[in-house]
Amino acid sequence: MDLMTKGRVKRSDELLVVAGGRAERDLFQRLGFEQVTITNLDSVEASGHLAPYQWAHEDAQNLSYSEKSFPWVVVVDGLHHCTSPHRALTEMYRVCSVGVIAIEARDSLLMRLAIRLGFSSSYELEAVQAQGGLSGGLENGPIPNHIYRWTEREFQKTIRSCDPTGKHDFNFFYGLNLPYETADLRGWTLRKLLLKPAEQVLRVFTWLLPKQRNSIAMIATRPDCSHPWIGAARTN
Repeated sequence: MDLMTKGRVKRSDELLVVAGGRAERDLFQRLGFEQVTITNLDSVEASGHLAPYQWAHEDAQNLSYSEKSFPWVVVVDGLHHCTSPHRALTEMYRVCSVGVIAIEARDSLLMRLAIRLGFSSSYELEAVQAQGGLSGGLENGPIPNHIYRWTEREFQKTIRSCDPTGKHDFNFFYGLNLPYETADLRGWTLRKLLLKPAEQVLRVFTWLLPKQRNSIAMIATRPDCSHPWIGAARTN
């Protein structure tokens, strides 16, 4: 919403969503976007279920679109389902003309503590369980994927590596998601009871230290101009 307020992203912009589905359709409908193409490996997420938007069968790590085909390319909790999350991110960047937006899990000390205490996990069992053990895991298959969690620096290094031509503009926003759904799927009755009082403490703690939140929106836009040494190298 901050990007929309500043006019960086317009509702009339054509968006490409990778590893998406009905949740992304609902999100962009609420935000009022007009032109959205949602892609996934899952044939269940067909065009009839994602109207009014278009649907296409695409592998996020090997998109069929040409360079700079869409102003913005977006992913919401989809990179960690890929064999190579970094490959998927660089493919997103390749087909964008303005920038990429990736909303993923964030790696932090608090998140590592939550895993150690059993309030979160390193593998996404619940996504596969919700699909009857048939899909929802690695490459949308039946094997639960490792939950790849990002940091700001890692995102920046990946983008700069695939496009070293100029200075990118990076923005980061943080969110806190409590694992109530995970607790239900795994039958964590006692842990779910503990989550409610812990939520208030966590919200205060992560308000003071926002980078300890477990969700991060990572935005990168293409450089406005090339590094000065690139032009000098071409003339020499």
